[in-house]
Amino acid sequence: MRILLFSFLAIQFLTISSQVELLALEVNCNSPVWKNRKPCIGKEKKEKSPYGSWFPFGFNKGAPVNWAQLLSYKDLNENSFRLISKFTYPDKEKKEGKLDINCLNKDYYVRPSGVMSQKSTWAKIPKNSGVETLAKYFCKNTSARSYWGYTERTSYLWDISVPLANADEVTGKWIQHSDGLGWFNTDIRKQANSIIYSYFSTKTGKYSWINTSCRENLSSILYQPNNSVEGRWLGPKPGRRKGTSLEVKKRFCQ
Repeated sequence: MRILLFSFLAIQFLTISSQVELLALEVNCNSPVWKNRKPCIGKEKKEKSPYGSWFPFGFNKGAPVNWAQLLSYKDLNENSFRLISKFTYPDKEKKEGKLDINCLNKDYYVRPSGVMSQKSTWAKIPKNSGVETLAKYFCKNTSARSYWGYTERTSYLWDISVPLANADEVTGKWIQHSDGLGWFNTDIRKQANSIIYSYFSTKTGKYSWINTSCRENLSSILYQPNNSVEGRWLGPKPGRRKGTSLEVKKRFCQ
């Protein structure tokens, strides 16, 4: 009789334990009903943003202070766009807001969430800044793209498909250029009026695809901010005198 009673109690205990475990799996810890009760105390989960991770574009002494969600891109008009952003204020408080960039005027505007307007005005985009990096990438979508090098005349450099492989997935020979700033690979991709080659920067330690013109001193670099967005050819820029692109052009544009 004792054995039967022990078995019955054991079964009851296992059943209740299973029900508790099942309940813990099924409850919504974000709901006001469960968030302050067991088993949700200390286990509240934040909903994932539909706009992906935060991309750092501003730094102070090497530490990130400004971020943007690249998948939040929104056209404001034919020349401007907006990104959901996060900024570190002087008191070190982090606030979410909106970053508006006008590609025609080359200026930008920051507004915290919930604020209809503020005294600050549009500011010119600083050279070599994180805001400029975002503008170079996204202004390609706007009617003001030509102000960022995306002209019809140079479309053979920036308006073409991107390589499927990574820039370090090449089989050719690596050659260090005489300026010592980087290496180029002999495994090139010939285009109608240009050549695509892989470049390794000794300064950054990164590999890049570069599309160099065989007609003029211009090159486009393939840029991908992070894995949430696609890689894009940026607006063409002139090569440095005696730079790597001119050396590659001399070797492979014959």
